[in-house]
Amino acid sequence: VHTPLTSETHHMIAKPQFGIMKRGMRIINCARGGIIDEAALLEALDEGIVAGAAFDVFEKEPPEPNHPFFNHPHMIVTPHLGASTFEAQENVAIAVSKQVIHILRNEPFKHAVNMPAIPSGLLNRLQPYFTLCDQLGKSLAQMTDGAVREVSVECAGALADVDISPLVPYALKGILSHHLGAEQVNIVNALYLAKDRDVHIGTRKSLIDQGAADGITIRLKTTMEERWVTGAAVAGVGERLIRIGPYPVELPTEGYVLLISQIDKPGIIGRVGTLLGDSGINIATMQVGRTEIGGSAVMILKVDKKVPKQVMEALCAIPEIKRVREINFD
Repeated sequence: VHTPLTSETHHMIAKPQFGIMKRGMRIINCARGGIIDEAALLEALDEGIVAGAAFDVFEKEPPEPNHPFFNHPHMIVTPHLGASTFEAQENVAIAVSKQVIHILRNEPFKHAVNMPAIPSGLLNRLQPYFTLCDQLGKSLAQMTDGAVREVSVECAGALADVDISPLVPYALKGILSHHLGAEQVNIVNALYLAKDRDVHIGTRKSLIDQGAADGITIRLKTTMEERWVTGAAVAGVGERLIRIGPYPVELPTEGYVLLISQIDKPGIIGRVGTLLGDSGINIATMQVGRTEIGGSAVMILKVDKKVPKQVMEALCAIPEIKRVREINFD
């Protein structure tokens, strides 16, 4: 097993998966602790489903001294040192040398201890938008299907005379963290990771105030679709999502949000509210928007907790609902 640890890959291999495996299989995890359910693995070892396992990583690190893996006769464990081989150390030396060359050539690089310095005046102007861009990117990635191909950071009005390129790593961090795992992406390596995956990156500014003078728009194009969101950093209030595509909204970038694309017909709001209420899910706020009567519409629900998979499936089963996405800002 060698995959990033994300919300989708957590316990990717657990009791249901072991239950359908061929008896006598062997499993190795040199990726991240938590991808494999340790308790379920122990049961599979004792039952003979798994003949042997080798782990370099644990769900909790460092593991407790009495961790059951340590004394199990069919387990081999190492203390998270999978990269400590002669070959790996040589590769590290080569990688470091390549990064020095990239820096000297003014090319994209990774593993920097600190970000390049930003002039203090520019930093003061952009500081309120760093977290906003991260949150906008995070939300956009969760409402979009397909592999990332293009990312654009756009502004208008009050920010049109400012260099907004320092905002790009924050937007990329939010987007790529959803795909690669939060532990794998930061504002230092986000630009490198994007360019390494042939993601086209751009910025755009307009002198024309388009209704969000202090707003930032993040536009994401994937192999399947193109979507965009706009947000604002409001003094004394915090970061707000103020537009999802063509629909104006007013939403804090925190907690759980349901984004429902639907056909504008009577009764949909009531059916959604009843379904969530019957499932014990409280709606904190609700907003709706439409392009025309009877046309496409969007419903944005801020809920108090994560929505279970079966409830999401029940929402999707409503004929007038075209798509449902859950956005987690936390």
